Amino acid sequence: MSIKIIFNRAGKITEAVAEVGDTLLETAHKNGIKLFGGCSGAGVCGTCHILVEESYLNKINPPTDEELDIFDIFPNFSSNSRLACQVIVSDSAHGMTVTIPS
Repeated sequence: MSIKIIFNRAGKITEAVAEVGDTLLETAHKNGIKLFGGCSGAGVCGTCHILVEESYLNKINPPTDEELDIFDIFPNFSSNSRLACQVIVSDSAHGMTVTIPS
């Protein structure tokens, strides 16, 4: 089943098609959305930082301890921050808006 994910970069809205089991980083790349992943999806660099629509935070997989450690290192993370390489697309993510910070 294809899942719709909406990416917002500086007000430019792009509807992406995601596959269950892909990460949001993979989804962005497959849909031609520029989202840097410096560690190639290992979840150790923080470059694929995104903001997840708050109403979806409890509908996606929770952050791992390693992901939370990255949030402690960088000051610009907020309560709805995630690493795109660590969020796994599921059916419950359908319609979610993801903001790519500047």
